[in-house]
Amino acid sequence: MSLRSLRSKIFIFVLTILVLGAGLVMVFSQYDVTRTITQHENVAIDNVLELLAHDSTTRWENLLNEKVNATQQARQPLIEYCDLISATLLSFAAQAEQGLLSTEQAQAWALQWASSLRTKSSQQIMLLDAQQLVLADNKHKAQGQSLAQRRDIKGRALAEIARQEVNSSTHSFVIYRHQHPNGQSELRYAAFILLPIWNWTIVVSDSVQSMHDRFERFYATMQQAVEQTIAGVQLTGTGFIFILDEQHDRLHTLPAAQQALLYAKDQAGISLLDYLLALSPKQAQANFIFDPHTKQDESTSNYWLIKSTYVKGLNWRLVAAVSADELAQPATALRNRIGLLFLAGLIGSLLLAWLLSVRITRPLQQLRQFVRQLPEQDLNAPPAIPAYIQTLPHTLHDEVGELATAFIHMDALLRDKVRTLLQESASRERFESELSIARDIQMGLLPTPLPASVTQHVDLYATMLPAKQVGGDLYDYFMLPNGKLCIAIGDVSDKGVPAALFMAVTRTLIRACAEDVSDPARLMESVNNRLSSNNPNMMFVTLILAVLDLDTGQLLWANGGHPPLCVVDTQGRLQQLSGRSGPACGVQTDLSYQCFSTELALGATLFGYSDGIDEALNPDEQEYGNERLFRFLQSPAALSTTVEQAVQALLRDVQDYAQGHEQADDITLISLRRRPL
Repeated sequence: MSLRSLRSKIFIFVLTILVLGAGLVMVFSQYDVTRTITQHENVAIDNVLELLAHDSTTRWENLLNEKVNATQQARQPLIEYCDLISATLLSFAAQAEQGLLSTEQAQAWALQWASSLRTKSSQQIMLLDAQQLVLADNKHKAQGQSLAQRRDIKGRALAEIARQEVNSSTHSFVIYRHQHPNGQSELRYAAFILLPIWNWTIVVSDSVQSMHDRFERFYATMQQAVEQTIAGVQLTGTGFIFILDEQHDRLHTLPAAQQALLYAKDQAGISLLDYLLALSPKQAQANFIFDPHTKQDESTSNYWLIKSTYVKGLNWRLVAAVSADELAQPATALRNRIGLLFLAGLIGSLLLAWLLSVRITRPLQQLRQFVRQLPEQDLNAPPAIPAYIQTLPHTLHDEVGELATAFIHMDALLRDKVRTLLQESASRERFESELSIARDIQMGLLPTPLPASVTQHVDLYATMLPAKQVGGDLYDYFMLPNGKLCIAIGDVSDKGVPAALFMAVTRTLIRACAEDVSDPARLMESVNNRLSSNNPNMMFVTLILAVLDLDTGQLLWANGGHPPLCVVDTQGRLQQLSGRSGPACGVQTDLSYQCFSTELALGATLFGYSDGIDEALNPDEQEYGNERLFRFLQSPAALSTTVEQAVQALLRDVQDYAQGHEQADDITLISLRRRPL
């Protein structure tokens, strides 16, 4: 089956449409499904991160509330101790003011009393002077020591902060870390109250290490609960969620594959973990695409969608990572299913298209075979259309049936046209044969060469080139009864056969009338009367009749509307014999014509021509013109050769000027030169 056949084109057209349609459906389906899944996955990841952040924040707030409650519970006994000690010390001061004791005795008893107080093993009571020196310590561990350099857990000077806060309120509270002699440290909570009368500071402290340990256990429990929640969250494919804390440490161990992604680097040499660590806490949410530079399969993409949320308070950053390839897997699976369905549909469609193309192209092939055989048939014989072609218009009522009808009609018309053409060809051949005979007859009417007795006096040559097979121009030369040479040149008003007949009649009349008349004017009058007397088509002829005396060179002529004769002497000077005798012959009877005379010197040349010369056209529709003609007649090509050579050279010049342009009018030339004796 040729690819240029209609069956192949139908087959290829159906295949192309199906492939393009399926391709577009698969591409757009995969694109739309991937986009929809990506959008839904983005929303789902955002929701998961938001829920995890909310859950973590809620747990943290609950933990903080428990811590605040525990702190407030631990603060109350310290306040009560401070108030009790302050009241007791004020009573000692009151006794000193009443004079019962001196101030020194009152302060000594007060210090002794404070040092002897019995409290829990974890509680400690100290009295500080204005220089932060420990005056009394019920545990007898810090007495005499200075607390000026002791600092709280935030690194601030303990005593100074306590004094500043006591000055602004009744009580002040500070958490600090106490270093035991054995090297162990203990976190303690202290309440301060100022005794202005003696400028002492009362300090009551208790260990909060147990509370801190309990808070750390609660924090670890909360962290474990969040990690369990994260572990229960299932993202698409191998997607996962993890937490980075304020020290930029992961709070739980990731599988090896996920660990590798964290430390994988992109083309810029930056790892995913570096991107995450570079995020500012001010960026509550951060979303970006990460493309690991190292790929196991360079033919597939390995982009990862990274989304993160910052949990304020905990200083955590929740991070979710999902593979872009895995997001596109449902769309790819849908595309593959569509491809399989398309393949099945394609096979079925191509089978139907093949059967349909066979049904459509079979009659077309029959018509093609019929048309190819048509040129080999004898179209002049009766038509012989095969039966299967004749039945097509009746069995097929579609474009193929109409085409068969057109071919049958074409066969009938073609046979009819061939018969008509054969008849016309036969008629044309007969007509052309008759024209050829007419041309031969017309050429036979042209004069025969002059005898030697005449040519010794003159060199004479004439020619005629009809525009058609026969023409309306004429020329003639013959000897009159008085021994003079008569010359004639004319141009009939029409062309073709009518002009040729009119030309033949004119030539015959000239010769017949010249038997009785030798004067060119009288001769033209006789010819005009004969032509005008029976001229129903109103044809006419422009005519020049000239009579030359061979001995004296006297030239008599009459011009009836023809381009004037030209005389060129031996020096190349040109003279037009411009005298006009009367109108063209054949128009009206009884017209008078005037005779003119001149002398043709020895060696002078006489030229006569029809308007086919000066009106010859080139491809630009420009005429040859008299100016060019006269230049040629005066040129050496016309004067230094025989008159025959001069006439032929003029014809070649005209043909060169025309450059192959169709000849529009008959061309006639006659030339005569007196020979020197």
